[in-house]
Amino acid sequence: MNRVLFYGLMLLVVLSPLPLGSNREWSWSLCALLVALFTLLWTVSNLGQHGKVTRLPNMLLPGLFLAVCAWVLIQVASWVPAGWKHPLWPMTSEVLGVNLAGTVSLAPEDTWVALLRLLSYGLVFLLAYQLGRDRNQAQTALGWLAIAGLIYAAFGLFEFWAAYSPVWLFGEEAALPDVRSTFVNRNHFATWQGLVILCTIAWFYQKMSKPDVRPYHVPQDREMRVEKIILTAWKPLIVLLIMVTALVLTHSRGGFISTLIAAIVLLLFLERRASVQRALSRFTVIAALSVASLAFYLTSEVLVNRLEQTDITTTQRLVVFESVSKGIEDNLVLGYGYGTFANSFRLYDQNEFKVHYDRAHNTWLENAFELGVPAALTLYLCLIGLALVCFTGVRRRRRDWIYPATGVAASILVGVHATMDFSLQIPAVAILYACIMGVSCSQAYSSAGPE
Repeated sequence: MNRVLFYGLMLLVVLSPLPLGSNREWSWSLCALLVALFTLLWTVSNLGQHGKVTRLPNMLLPGLFLAVCAWVLIQVASWVPAGWKHPLWPMTSEVLGVNLAGTVSLAPEDTWVALLRLLSYGLVFLLAYQLGRDRNQAQTALGWLAIAGLIYAAFGLFEFWAAYSPVWLFGEEAALPDVRSTFVNRNHFATWQGLVILCTIAWFYQKMSKPDVRPYHVPQDREMRVEKIILTAWKPLIVLLIMVTALVLTHSRGGFISTLIAAIVLLLFLERRASVQRALSRFTVIAALSVASLAFYLTSEVLVNRLEQTDITTTQRLVVFESVSKGIEDNLVLGYGYGTFANSFRLYDQNEFKVHYDRAHNTWLENAFELGVPAALTLYLCLIGLALVCFTGVRRRRRDWIYPATGVAASILVGVHATMDFSLQIPAVAILYACIMGVSCSQAYSSAGPE
């Protein structure tokens, strides 16, 4: 049953980008329903059986997550003290002549939706953590994500070069001059693609380090060893070349910069382990850098121009950031309701460009605006704690350290990009990140258990 559930989870992760990043009500609802069903089946199959359930090395982390969820429930409760409820509720009651109970949240229905999404991401992490304890399944997960990344990258490049915008996916919307694959926005695809690029580098290293088991040992000279490396490496390198090309052609500055920083961190981890497998680690680093540099050289003209420019969108976002900060200061503790930014930000929207921002384009600020600073910091501590679990695994593990290293790099990628955009609020991206972190944390310590 666990193997069936593992493949079901991986299918959910790799198929979630297909319907516009699952950023539609029917698609994310289906994802939430499926992951809840998988979790229920896993619970029935494994709970109570010795050795089947693995605890987190730090049980404070799920406590922090549940504390955030509990606060969101308080935000939609009508029994909270009257002083906690936003002043708009009694004002609305007076205008409409209707007695409204009022809540902390300005849009309780939106808060319920956001909580459901957050819980579904937590369940994806839980399943990936439990099922990813199996070393073979963890390696399979990297392979699936690498292949999925190749497929979506190839589809996006076909759209881009053929100026093709499939009606079955985007409707009558015209083809855009950027690679976006199955996502509505290029920035969202850039984050998703950056995450699978990290998985591909890790998969590449795993493939290269896989021992050649033979019934007898034949000594190999230098030329034979080089030939073996080339024959083993050419397929993963072509996959990486296609994926980096798709990333660069998204023309997403934030996506490219955050992926670059995360990839450098992952490659530095590889170099750090060179004392154990010096030739292999350094070959992986050099090969990955060479392929990425080639893809960037051939396709980066538009991206470089955008990096050199400060356009009107950047100016608008600075104005939005200032307005969001003002809203945070006015309601520092309680927040305006998780998932309500599109509605509640209208109170502070001073954008002179007459464009309403339904996202802050900075997830860190947006969460503080919606949840309040204490609850937002609690959520951030939970995510940082998971990254620290992975970092500890990189330092302590003698084998399979590449998984927690990927988790650290993935956290850096989404953390950096969250300062410039809201890709992590797209279900397909959040599901992928939760899956990567689940597998990474589960492999952050040996089979003997947390140290």
